[in-house]
Amino acid sequence: MLSRLGDRCWQSRKLPEPVRRLPVTERAAVARAVRKCVPPADPALDEPTLALSAFTRRRIRRCGWLYLGVPVAVLVMSAAMLIASHDEQTLGTAVVLVGAAIVTPASAVQRLERLERLESALRTGGQAGPVTPEPATPEPVTPRRRVRVPSPATAAVTAGIMVGASGLWLQWDARHNRPDWTMDGPHGSFPTPIAAQAPQHPQHVVMTYPFDVLTYRGIVIRAARNSGSVTASGVRPSTTYWRLTRRDHQLVDADLDPSTGRLLTVWAHVDHDTDDTEAPMTAMMLDVRTGKVRWDRTVPGDPVVLDRGSSYIGRMVAIPAYRDLSVLDPATGHRRWRLRDRCDEGVDGTIGTTLILRRQCPETGLLLEGYDADTGRRRWSKSFASWWPGREHARELPIKVDALDRNRMVVWTLEREAVYDATTGAELGEHRQPIDGDGKIFDAETGYGPCRIHSHRDHHDGICATDPVSGRRLWSFPFPGADETTQLRSPMAVADGRVYTLTSDHGGEIVDHVEVNDARTGALLARVSPTLPRPDHLYGIQSAAGGALVLNDDLVTASTPHKTVVLGDG
Repeated sequence: MLSRLGDRCWQSRKLPEPVRRLPVTERAAVARAVRKCVPPADPALDEPTLALSAFTRRRIRRCGWLYLGVPVAVLVMSAAMLIASHDEQTLGTAVVLVGAAIVTPASAVQRLERLERLESALRTGGQAGPVTPEPATPEPVTPRRRVRVPSPATAAVTAGIMVGASGLWLQWDARHNRPDWTMDGPHGSFPTPIAAQAPQHPQHVVMTYPFDVLTYRGIVIRAARNSGSVTASGVRPSTTYWRLTRRDHQLVDADLDPSTGRLLTVWAHVDHDTDDTEAPMTAMMLDVRTGKVRWDRTVPGDPVVLDRGSSYIGRMVAIPAYRDLSVLDPATGHRRWRLRDRCDEGVDGTIGTTLILRRQCPETGLLLEGYDADTGRRRWSKSFASWWPGREHARELPIKVDALDRNRMVVWTLEREAVYDATTGAELGEHRQPIDGDGKIFDAETGYGPCRIHSHRDHHDGICATDPVSGRRLWSFPFPGADETTQLRSPMAVADGRVYTLTSDHGGEIVDHVEVNDARTGALLARVSPTLPRPDHLYGIQSAAGGALVLNDDLVTASTPHKTVVLGDG
């Protein structure tokens, strides 16, 4: 300890004459008596002990910090915590410093008091006070418990230690128990949807937003990458319903399960010195309706390589990182299984109990594989290189995947299309692509997409419905305009038995019309011309639900005044 080191140091330098004359063994006994503040066993050593005690008291008044081993250690530890602490730990660090500030001077005072009591005992022959003569005839007295009142220095040391311990507990509590997020809300009742079903005449601009949004019934959710917060707002009225804010994390990805109202958010810790995000990531599940955080879990992976829209929530939670896929239980956040190899994984959703993964492997190229969503057991694996005969890099060329009803999935490219059983991987039908595969969408059992309609007079652009198993065309609808074509990107959506198509009279670069067709027959139900705030934006359909048709220009990465437009019945 520091006090023992100080005593040994002072024994060899400028010691009092009575101490220097002593042999080494007796000098050590005197030093031990002064250190413990008790009289020595040999009365012959009382005079050297008095001299060394007086010498020590003078040293304490000059440089008493050498005798404060515990307070100095606490002070160093609290200073280190202050340097390394985050914002939520500042209070605990400040309390530790206050405790150290109390203990440090009080310990020196306490040491001086103990040395003074030692010298008083030595001067009175080994007793702490004057000797009282024993009475000639002792009188019986009632035994009383002796209560020793602590000195002010002892009380101050005790109080300082208690304050420092409280600060250490606050530090531990801030690091281990207190979340680094705050929830503001929810405010008021849950917003009502714009309408009970998808719009019939989507020409009225209900709201515009300068950012990308996720929609859930009457709620729009702002979950922007690299943001420190997630905000849920009502559409009508446009008020904040709740806002989640994190202090030391930035959002890297988010996904919404519209069937349950669960919002998956993936965060990465932020280094405030470099403003870079750091591994590991954390996954947080929120209930959109109540604003409650259901769970918060740490997941492995580098947030820099997590692309926007990579995470998935449905029957399970899948978070792909660089050659590392974590699958979690959506109710608890506990890990179900993990896949780590040399392949890059992309999640195409779940169909029944099967997780569909798109895997890019160095040896095999692009593979589409099905895994048991609960156990991680691989059920089947497929390569589609044969769909590109004679093509260079055929093993890496892209495919698209969507879910059908009755536990089926459809895989298609610009040239081929096939349907498979999602559980066994068995092929149910394969054929050439009957229509334009770019921009094609599917509902439970039918495919819809842009097509070229031939007649005995001329050719028209339009939309067609096809059977994904056989490729048979079910119906076709030519656009009314002579030069009318589909919008260049994401022009179609299907919801509530209606097919929505963005069409253009200007080569596909401007949205001039929104056409609504019956999904079963192809009959035209509505043809409207919405007045968009920025017609020069290359809008695509993001979703059609909750009484709204949501258009988005995701080609523009920066925030613009009308990046997202919500259309409703007008």
